[in-house]
Amino acid sequence: MNVMLDLIGSTMIAGLLIMMMLTFQLQLRDAAQRTLYTATMVDHMDMACTKINKVIAMAGVGMPADSAVVTAESSRLIFRTYWSYPENQLTDDIHSVMLRLSSSNTDFGRTLIIAQDGVLIHDADYIFYISDVSFIYYNLAGQVTTTPRNVRSVDARLTFSRAAPTSGGRALETRIQIRCYIMNSYLKGG
Repeated sequence: MNVMLDLIGSTMIAGLLIMMMLTFQLQLRDAAQRTLYTATMVDHMDMACTKINKVIAMAGVGMPADSAVVTAESSRLIFRTYWSYPENQLTDDIHSVMLRLSSSNTDFGRTLIIAQDGVLIHDADYIFYISDVSFIYYNLAGQVTTTPRNVRSVDARLTFSRAAPTSGGRALETRIQIRCYIMNSYLKGG
């Protein structure tokens, strides 16, 4: 009888140990997925901010300081430049570059669209996982302005949002604000 009780007790303890190991493995897997998910999003946000800054830095190349920015709206920025972003060189033609948030949702959330002369810029195409974007414009003295001819820098405020990789997980939502100078207009003074 004692042997039977020992066997039943050993079986119960072994079952509990196996359950603990399985639970630990599942928690470890979930933690690894969350870490990879967060690292991927941080990398995406870094790439997005670099692209946006690189595009806005080319605003007004070859243009008079007061004619670089065409549209200075909170949801859309349009500027002119002689710089061709896809060709990475100065051209004889004036190019119009637009940054705006798409109006439709995709599997990747809403996207920030960057287009030159109505054509998507090939290496920026879309910037995914954005739920909101707003632009705030500043003049040479650092005061907020909405007059396109006075714009010398732009704050791009981006809200990135992405669903969790596992059901029941918390979605990642991050707000980033970057200041982009329209260097060609800023350095010219005006």
